[in-house]
Amino acid sequence: MSSNPTPALAVTDLSYSIGGLDILKSLNLAVEEHQYYAIAGVNGAGKSTLIKLILDLIRPAPGGTIRVFGADNRARECREQLAYLPEKFDVKKSVSGRQYLEFIAAIYAHKVDNASLDGLAERLDFPPARLDSRVATYSKGMVQKLGLLSCFMLERRLLILDEPLSGLDPRARYHFKQLMQDERAAGRTVLYSTHMLADAEELCDRFSILHDGVLKYEGTPATCVREFAATTLEEAYMNCIAS
Repeated sequence: MSSNPTPALAVTDLSYSIGGLDILKSLNLAVEEHQYYAIAGVNGAGKSTLIKLILDLIRPAPGGTIRVFGADNRARECREQLAYLPEKFDVKKSVSGRQYLEFIAAIYAHKVDNASLDGLAERLDFPPARLDSRVATYSKGMVQKLGLLSCFMLERRLLILDEPLSGLDPRARYHFKQLMQDERAAGRTVLYSTHMLADAEELCDRFSILHDGVLKYEGTPATCVREFAATTLEEAYMNCIAS
């Protein structure tokens, strides 16, 4: 009898505290390969802290473990599997968008040609010609799209996106969601945090609600709506955190 496949991401008994304040409390979650997994929560719920722990930017309390495709999250081979977009993405204003992307590609030893990069930009509704303009001329939404471009161009197995829709207008959100749907065919696994529940309902296979340091719900969006006697995911979320 074959064993279960190794999850893309496995978090076990993960805790984190600052100055005696518990931010995360014995958290457990698993993201299967090729899955789109969204974590929802109010500001300060611990979403960004969880992501920083996964990326080994901060260290958990003793006892917790984080594995990426079976490897300890502190191992180099783990880091080579993923790309990350921070919640507050920023970049030096004096460089062009293309210079920044070429810099990121070089860091990751990833070969990318201008034609494929321009095609990806078009899919995000980012005019390719603007890649040769300085970042100082970009709107907030364009800077966010540049961050998304830097993640998707690397073609990593796991994308970790912290509030990826931040700063995007409705048209840009539409194109981002189209790109996400297209990337399913490439076998991507995506973990992203959000407070935009309608978008999570459209995009994710599994969905969790992080509140007061614990996962108060984990499952599909549709089941969440049924379980909390709601008509929308937003209403289910509010019923969940009030319970």
